[in-house]
Amino acid sequence: MAADLPALDTLLTAAELSPEGVETHLADFVLAIQGNEVVGMAGLERYGPHGLLRSVAVRADHQGRGIGQALTRLMVERATASRLETLTLLTTTAADFFLKLDFHPVTRDVLPAALRASPQLQGGCPASATVMHLPLRQR
Repeated sequence: MAADLPALDTLLTAAELSPEGVETHLADFVLAIQGNEVVGMAGLERYGPHGLLRSVAVRADHQGRGIGQALTRLMVERATASRLETLTLLTTTAADFFLKLDFHPVTRDVLPAALRASPQLQGGCPASATVMHLPLRQR
């Protein structure tokens, strides 16, 4: 997957998402591949029993085909299988998309301290980003 870093960076740049921390958490990223091209991605950062879903992106010419939903559902399944208690994300453009996948908006102050201290919440994403949360225990 390290060989895919340039493609991931291109995809993140096109989606106006931060590449910060991708390489550190690369083992917890999944890719959607068509032929030999990366057309989508999603990542997970772990902070104790809490997960941060990040970098859900689909190449513009492949959007509207369910790739983003499939990647998000896969990451929820992985987080649940890993016994994470919660999954949180930040978005500036896709709140409606994530609402359809059972995430709900929350304020930053209700998040666990470990998540609030993550690079994404410490400036990797704009302060105006919507914070969304999904409890996993009952899944």
